[in-house]
Amino acid sequence: MGGPQRAKNRRPVKLAEQVAQAILQDIEKAGMAPGQRLPAEAVMAQAHGVSRGTLREALRILEVHGLITIKSGPGGGPVLAEMDHEDFARMATLHFQATGVTFRQLLEARIVLEPRMAELAAVNGSADQVSALRANLQAHGEARNVDDLMVHAHAFHSIVADMAGNNNKALSLMTSSLHGIFDIYQRRGRDLDVMRETVRVHERITDAIERRDSAKAALLMELHMEQSADTFARENPTLIDRAVSWLIS
Repeated sequence: MGGPQRAKNRRPVKLAEQVAQAILQDIEKAGMAPGQRLPAEAVMAQAHGVSRGTLREALRILEVHGLITIKSGPGGGPVLAEMDHEDFARMATLHFQATGVTFRQLLEARIVLEPRMAELAAVNGSADQVSALRANLQAHGEARNVDDLMVHAHAFHSIVADMAGNNNKALSLMTSSLHGIFDIYQRRGRDLDVMRETVRVHERITDAIERRDSAKAALLMELHMEQSADTFARENPTLIDRAVSWLIS
C-alpha cells in the first residue's frame, strides 16, 4: 500500500528540473571545476532542446541548491560554485522546518552519531589524520575570538568524521552540516574561557583516538555531545523545543 500510494501522490517532474539534472550530468562528464564558466545560455538551450525561459529556470534551480552562481552584466553567466556543507544544511533545514524537527531532536541525533564516528576514527584513522587533529588542536588553542574558536571546533569534528569513514564524504557532510546549523546560534553570547574548555575535551578525545582506544574515544565523545546539548538547552531555553528554521543564506 505504501509504495503505490507514494507513487500516486508524487508530482510530475518539471521540464526545468529535467534540464537541471541534465546540466549536472554534463558538468560531471566534462570534469568541470569550481570557478569554470558553463556554456552560454543560447548554447545550452539549443543543446537541451528547450527555450531560454526553461533553461533559465533550470539554472535557477541549480543556483538555489548552491551548484552554480549566476553573474550579471557583460561577461557574466553561470559559473560552477564550490559546494560545501552549508549548501547541504540549507536544504536539510527546509525539510526540518517543514516536518517539525526540533533542535533537541538534532542534538539527540548528534549524541547517537558522533560517538560512533569517534570509535571508528580510532580504528580507521591514519597517522597523517592524527597529525591533522593535533594541528587543529594547536590552532584551536591559539584562537583569540569566538568566530575562530567555532571554526576550529567545527573542523575537529569534520576531521574525526573523515577518519571514521576513510574520507567518506557522506559522513563528513552530515557532521559538518549539523555543526553548521548549531554554530549560528552558539556564536551568540559565548564565553571565551568556557569555549576554550572544548580544546581540552578535544585533546582527550584525540589522545584516545591516537592510542586506538575506540571504546574510550566513543565514551569521551558521548560525554562531550551530552554536555554540548545541555549547554545549548541552558543557553537557548526558548529555542530547544522549536522546529529548526530554514536557513536561506
